[in-house]
Amino acid sequence: MQALHLVAPNTLELVELETPKATKKGQVLIKMAYSPINPADLAFLTGQYGIQKPYPVVPGFEGSGEVIASGGGFYANYLKGKKVACVASEQGDGTYAEYMLTDATKCVVLGDSVALEQGAMSFVNPLTAIELSEMALRGGYKGIVMSAAASALSAMVQYQAKKKGLSFAGVVRRQEQVDKLKARGVDYIANSSEENWQKGLTDWAKPQGKMLFLDAIGGGILPSQILGTLPIMSKMVIYGKLDLENDNIIDGRDFIFKEYEVSGYWLSKTASRKSFFQTMKDTRKVQAMLKDGFETDINAKFNVKDFAKAIETYTTQMSSGKVLFEL
Repeated sequence: MQALHLVAPNTLELVELETPKATKKGQVLIKMAYSPINPADLAFLTGQYGIQKPYPVVPGFEGSGEVIASGGGFYANYLKGKKVACVASEQGDGTYAEYMLTDATKCVVLGDSVALEQGAMSFVNPLTAIELSEMALRGGYKGIVMSAAASALSAMVQYQAKKKGLSFAGVVRRQEQVDKLKARGVDYIANSSEENWQKGLTDWAKPQGKMLFLDAIGGGILPSQILGTLPIMSKMVIYGKLDLENDNIIDGRDFIFKEYEVSGYWLSKTASRKSFFQTMKDTRKVQAMLKDGFETDINAKFNVKDFAKAIETYTTQMSSGKVLFEL
């Protein structure tokens, strides 16, 4: 089978590998159809992600395909012949290959109305959006503010926030991104490249009360600037690290006098604490979202042999939609 091999940080090779076999109870073999490139995948390629695997390894965290073999067990046998969304195991090879071996519990059957392209993206971003919006609701926050708000994840969080009666503001840095958020019906849009953008965000947020600020940048001064516009007792949750060159610059006075909080969020840790049945319940929410007509924009599809062009397209055009490997 064809696969991508990560042989060292930032070093990918297209290789021919023997197709794996499902030999253990609870394992399934999937004929992969599609797999997206996510920020987590980029971090894994650099060796800076929270999950580490020995080289060489097939990268890729999520995807879709058809289960063609089972190693035995009730759920694994049930999945055979079914169209599924799937994630890679934390120890084995990933999704950037024609076939992948994973645990049956890391697969969810896709409904007939869900295309395999959309199914390939039905774990990481949608589950993160559901978790973060529920975090806002549980914490009594009045709304959600997001940096890097032109992203696919941002659109999903906005969708979930609206369902829960929460307001939503997005911070972007280019006019075309402002236009994109306007088309989405975002409640408030701040362009950090404009003068007085902080005052406008402050004026919007202040009457509402404490906000949950979801930050994907994770470095430099901008996250602290956004947090500093928000009402007292607001909270910043860092869930990404788009700025790989700079550490976060934090103004300690804000945390003293405004009683701000800061924490991190990583889907892998959250998911590991959930039972299989809880995960199934969450993925049903995802499929309901897809049935509602909420789909992730797809910018381009590439064969794995064009991996360099695929990665370049994604890294330079993140706000244009997802890039998928067609396997």
